[in-house]
Amino acid sequence: MSPEKESLKPLLKNELGYLPENIDLFLEKGKLRSYSRGEIIIECGTCCTDVFILKSGILRFVDMNGDRERTFAFALPGTIVFSKHSFVMHMPSYYQVEACCYCEILVISHTDFWEAANQSHDLAIWLLKYAHGELFYQEYKNAAVHNGSAAERYKKMLADRPEIIQNVAQKTIASYLGVSPEYLSKLKRQLLHS
Repeated sequence: MSPEKESLKPLLKNELGYLPENIDLFLEKGKLRSYSRGEIIIECGTCCTDVFILKSGILRFVDMNGDRERTFAFALPGTIVFSKHSFVMHMPSYYQVEACCYCEILVISHTDFWEAANQSHDLAIWLLKYAHGELFYQEYKNAAVHNGSAAERYKKMLADRPEIIQNVAQKTIASYLGVSPEYLSKLKRQLLHS
């Protein structure tokens, strides 16, 4: 296996605390691609059944809240990303996924994903546990991001995910926190002086 794909193993292991012995069946199927800041990985309204594993960079998940774009999640290295609508039901994606900065991503086709999963019971169980972990993090994010004042949410983000604060545009962070970019600037100034 190439060193680039090999470097994904510790990132994926970090997500669940272990890897199945035959994770190579899964990783060998993928092709590494790079994306520039602002480049779309999954486009809203199109069917994209591919599976993406983020090797480096930060991705954001975007949907529309009325006529306003809303960032509702981020993906960091080691995260497996796909459109659930497209992957499971071959429907157009509800959301868009785009690069917040330069990203390297392993792309695995829907067919190759299932071929790898069908070759190994241990790999299939690991993928199921990963999906359960994703559900946990979604609930955890909803509890952490949507509770408390904007200042409390920003402080939590700064403590838990400083790499997002350092590498993502302020307007994107403001969208994620549900505040205007101007309010986020004011909040940051207040925190600096407190």
